[in-house]
Amino acid sequence: MNQHFSIPCLYPVFGERNIPSPLKTFLSPHHFIDDNKNAILANLMAHEQPSPSLEIAGPRENIFWASDKIKVALVTCGGLAPGLNNVVQSIVRVLYDRYKVRRILGVPFGLQGFSHDSTTKQFQFDWCPLEDHFVQNIDSEAGSILGTSRGHSNAAHIVDALQLQNIQILFMIGGDGTLRGAYSIYQEVTQRNLPISVIGIPKTVDNDIPWVSKSFGFDTAVAQGAEAIRCAITEARSAYHGIGLVKIMGRHSGALAATAAAAVTDVDFVLIPEVDLILDGPYGFFHNLSRCILEKGYATIVVAEGTGQNLFSETNKEYDPSGNPKLNDIGRFLQEKILTYFKEQSIDVTLKYIDPSYILRSQLTSADDSIFCSHLGQHAVHAAMSGKTGLMIGYVHEYFTHIPLEALQGKKKRLDINSPLWLSLLASTGQPREWILKDTL
Repeated sequence: MNQHFSIPCLYPVFGERNIPSPLKTFLSPHHFIDDNKNAILANLMAHEQPSPSLEIAGPRENIFWASDKIKVALVTCGGLAPGLNNVVQSIVRVLYDRYKVRRILGVPFGLQGFSHDSTTKQFQFDWCPLEDHFVQNIDSEAGSILGTSRGHSNAAHIVDALQLQNIQILFMIGGDGTLRGAYSIYQEVTQRNLPISVIGIPKTVDNDIPWVSKSFGFDTAVAQGAEAIRCAITEARSAYHGIGLVKIMGRHSGALAATAAAAVTDVDFVLIPEVDLILDGPYGFFHNLSRCILEKGYATIVVAEGTGQNLFSETNKEYDPSGNPKLNDIGRFLQEKILTYFKEQSIDVTLKYIDPSYILRSQLTSADDSIFCSHLGQHAVHAAMSGKTGLMIGYVHEYFTHIPLEALQGKKKRLDINSPLWLSLLASTGQPREWILKDTL
């Protein structure tokens, strides 16, 4: 029997879900989702048997919250990603126009916006009222109109703030650190027995959130990453023995680097965290790079930022405010090592290094991402208004789903090196399936 991920609900503990949805005025009965009948297997994303099934997202025929009696808060957290404003806009519009919720607040500067003096009850930053006209054109702006930050994830302090502001629904938009924080807040709310819905919307250009096919901002980042790679190719082939080296974001997953490289036909090497990088030896990276330079005349290398951390003599023990370990800079490391290698081989090369990281995440959304963000916001509101909590809106097999925050804890999605994407890259680049120090056959 397949495991079914059950979704926490505020009902029946805090009342019944018996308010007719205002969406009935323009939706037909078959447009509403039945919790007991609609589910989809996650078997393509999970490497477990039997495969869990996921609850389908969408509007419910009856809702839990009375629209005129609730207060909602939105917060954007972590690093920037294309689409933050699109998601905020979608959430506000569906709440305001479709569910007639009028009290909506934006929390400024991520979780830092919950900071307050427990004695005076004064907040460090004023929360911003959000209405339909306020978000009208924010999808034409990059970044986050609410501001963002990393860290500051004291669940007890945040729940205190929610109670001070009399919040019934909290939408948290962010990556894995934010979703960990959302789960801690949900646990704190549950422990205090409070009727507060906590809903997460996954955001990361790394595309490393488990149980989902992609997160918003990924498609836009792929397009911008591909442009950076094209620039590196131009630089490489315009120089004698030219080398273009591009570092692409991806701490634990090579999905962004691989997908961006797949969009360009003239990449020679794609280095990702999922494949151990060995530099030396007759079957190592340097030997293959040298052969490419001498035979082709130039080479282009795409490396994900989390690649080759085993190559550094000391592991970086520092952490960012979100609790993520700070990585050693593989791009600068490879730049130096490649130049040293070719100097020792008495081969003249010209290397151009491009790191477009902040450019990738600071872009306006592509059309596809904009549509995707709109759907995520809509489904987040449907879930919250129906009284569900402790969940993230996911996307798998072209369905939007509800995924319990608990199922995300301690997990990272990595690029499957047996996937069609990676196998296609191996075929187009001609690089070996793995780097080895010596012939083990």
